[in-house]
Amino acid sequence: FEKMKNSDKTINHLGLKLNGKIYGLAPVQAEGTIDTNQFYFRAKYDEWSFAISENPEFDPVDIQNIENGLKYGFYKESEYAKKGSYSASYMDPTETEKIIIECCKEYQEIKKAKKRN
Repeated sequence: FEKMKNSDKTINHLGLKLNGKIYGLAPVQAEGTIDTNQFYFRAKYDEWSFAISENPEFDPVDIQNIENGLKYGFYKESEYAKKGSYSASYMDPTETEKIIIECCKEYQEIKKAKKRN
């Protein structure tokens, strides 16, 4: 099966101070750091989620909803492809990296807005 192939991919984005690694299938996962904060990404079935923990005592894996995201850092989730498909479970590493970068940009914009207020 062609769609069963997935290899680890390293993420490095100097402008975002983003470093990490994408790995696995069903689920596709990624972890690493943005600035000095840990992040975790997971894609399974027809959705994905992304979390950043600003608290070194709180693992981003445990931020599984928006309320905890607001309390401990950042959280975002979205459907991927159509409901009932398993597309997210086999997400291409390049697509995964794109989503992570967009989430990190959104996180940094929110942080900048908070500093201005």
